Amino acid sequence: MSVNFTKEENPYTLQFSYIPPQYISREQLTNEIIMDITKKIPTFRGYFLTGVRGSGKTVMMTEISKKIEERKEWIVVDIENPETNILDSLARNLYRIPKLKKLFVNAKMDFSALGIGISIEKPEMIASNEYDVIDMMLKTLKKEGKRLLVTIDEVTHCREISDFSHSLSAYARAGYDIYVLMTGLKENIMAIKNDKSLTFLYRAKEKVLEPLNTTAIIADYAQVFGVNNDFARDMAWLTKGYSFAFQVLGYLYWNALCESKGKSVELQNLYFKYDQCLAEFVYDKIWSETTGTEKRVLEAIAKSDSSQVQDIRKIINMESSKFSVYRSRLMDKGLIFSNDYGRISLSLPRFAEYILTKNNEM
Repeated sequence: MSVNFTKEENPYTLQFSYIPPQYISREQLTNEIIMDITKKIPTFRGYFLTGVRGSGKTVMMTEISKKIEERKEWIVVDIENPETNILDSLARNLYRIPKLKKLFVNAKMDFSALGIGISIEKPEMIASNEYDVIDMMLKTLKKEGKRLLVTIDEVTHCREISDFSHSLSAYARAGYDIYVLMTGLKENIMAIKNDKSLTFLYRAKEKVLEPLNTTAIIADYAQVFGVNNDFARDMAWLTKGYSFAFQVLGYLYWNALCESKGKSVELQNLYFKYDQCLAEFVYDKIWSETTGTEKRVLEAIAKSDSSQVQDIRKIINMESSKFSVYRSRLMDKGLIFSNDYGRISLSLPRFAEYILTKNNEM
């Protein structure tokens, strides 16, 4: 291999929440959302990105926000903690942007009652609460031809999100150009959307992140590591298109090549570290968030030599109607999938091995 492998230059990462050097974009979905949000009359003012932990929700949200921010008419603000006063956080973030601060001061807007900015002599408008601050800011942005995208990571059904949704509905009725892009686990998003009093977020479009394109993974590994397509295909299948696994396997294989001085490395030699990373960074958390009965179903799938539902049900002696409920729950969580009628499989790479190991520990 002609590549000079050094651990310091490893292009894969185990870190979350930022766009890594080796990144496979979901271009179709990314472009679909960007095109809708940025068109003159968007179909949706809010989007939810959902998927299993480690599926790349935050990275995709970051990619979309960066591309939209490149457009001169757009302002993008990220809310770091969705369980704090979102309107207050949004107002402070907007005021910190120099070009916007100048606009607000020139418009003689006084936000000093909330500890934002300074007291304005003979102000045109005075804000007494967070809602008024954002209302005044959005009015100014609209006059300047600006549009605002708010991004929020890992939303849950909490009071702060509820209050924010009610405010968004009012701002939308006022004709302000404010849009929201959020990420969250399926169960948290469903809790929000099932609250029909939250009109704005109830109408937000939900997008589930599917596995990464296998062909794209093969091409990436083949190019980066200089391996043939057959070997790259073996690597790709080992990830099952799971975004975090794509990074983990690439990271471990790069480091293994460093230690072997560029000589080829058998994938089986990486299984222990691969399983360890998946468990420590993601699977332990996923497992802790599943109920006892969900664990029983997953264990049965892991133990079964067949993907047939009837065979899996026999292992745990569960009637069809009850099994269907838990199958739906696990599919919503992204832990299992069904390609054919009557067949289900685990979605995540080497998750069966993880489950069986956990079962032996009990």
